[in-house]
Amino acid sequence: MTTEEKNEKINHLDKKNIKKKTKKSIAEAKKTKNEIGQLKGKNEELNDKYTRLVAEFDNYKKRTDKEYISLIQNANEKLITDLLPVVDDLERSLDHLKEENDFEVMLNGFQLIHKNLFSLLEKQGLKPMKSIGEEFDPEKHDALMQVENDDVKSNKVVDEHLKGYLFNDKVIRHAQVVVSK
Repeated sequence: MTTEEKNEKINHLDKKNIKKKTKKSIAEAKKTKNEIGQLKGKNEELNDKYTRLVAEFDNYKKRTDKEYISLIQNANEKLITDLLPVVDDLERSLDHLKEENDFEVMLNGFQLIHKNLFSLLEKQGLKPMKSIGEEFDPEKHDALMQVENDDVKSNKVVDEHLKGYLFNDKVIRHAQVVVSK
């Protein structure tokens, strides 16, 4: 075989290899293009889902904010509704006071109103604290002063100037007390 034939054979093989490689490269490029197209589609789909999720969350947040505001605005509605009969009783008592001056009738009326009001407040979770005779507790009591008292042990509450109250077992007003030395 001559050199020229060898060169021609090599050129022919090179052209064949180049065609194979080109076909292979074109096939790979098409495959890559398809993969890119699929990834773009998947990206658009995920972007759409993300946008919808953000919008849904925003709507949820707005809705819960409205519900929270409504809850706060109407939180005391039941308590106020329950207090209206006590207000009615007070108004009737005041009207009755204008007509009559019977102290005992007035006292009984106000005691009844007080009882009804306190009963309603107890249903809501309010309780008076018992202080007199109890050990002084700074978590429940404010000491106004200390007095000498031989009949009572030291650090005991001997008098109460202002009642303390618990609301659902939490101190909402300390009792103002006098404590023995």
